[in-house]
Amino acid sequence: MLNDWSIRKTAIVEADDMQDRYDRNGLNFLFAWKAKYPKFKITLFTIPEKTTFLGLLPDWIEIAVHGWNHESNFECYGWDYEKTKALISRLTPLWKPIFKAPGWSITPGNNGYPAAPEDPIAKDPQAVYKALRDMDYIIFDRHYNKSVRPEGCKIVCVDCNPDIVHMHTWNMMGVREEDRNGFEQVETRGVPWSNETTFYFVSEAYEKGLFKPCI
Repeated sequence: MLNDWSIRKTAIVEADDMQDRYDRNGLNFLFAWKAKYPKFKITLFTIPEKTTFLGLLPDWIEIAVHGWNHESNFECYGWDYEKTKALISRLTPLWKPIFKAPGWSITPGNNGYPAAPEDPIAKDPQAVYKALRDMDYIIFDRHYNKSVRPEGCKIVCVDCNPDIVHMHTWNMMGVREEDRNGFEQVETRGVPWSNETTFYFVSEAYEKGLFKPCI
């Protein structure tokens, strides 16, 4: 279940919204956790247009893709197949081929937010999926999109994988306590791992077959 804060034997830790802003990268918490939990590692879903220091990060931080500029949670509604491929092809090898759409909004409707008729995604609601599939990307997704995914995509369904620890680099204002998953909020609540936990990057977990299928 998404945002289960019990202590894990296995933890695939990932967080959204990594960027240059001092209040949106959470590096103070990451380095504190690494000092306290030496086996700690994390995959950061990072905003390409807003991040410049990736080459300085240590090898226990894996970099994945979180939209392009993330100016809104509906950024991908402005993409079609060609734009998706054009943007993603600009990334350097520092980025792992793993993608999460801002606001989980990779296709309209199933998340409760339809696209406007003039939005590029309205012409082909599967366009971003198709481009990422053809570029051999792993796609982090929510369960409610299962029925509209095209064949052949590499999908990690967060809702179907309880070993995932999902967070944000900055504090969330969700109504439910379990949804307030910013680094500071998690530290205050108590982290869901210990020195007995085995950590995996998202890429490692996928390669090892640790993710459960979306059912």
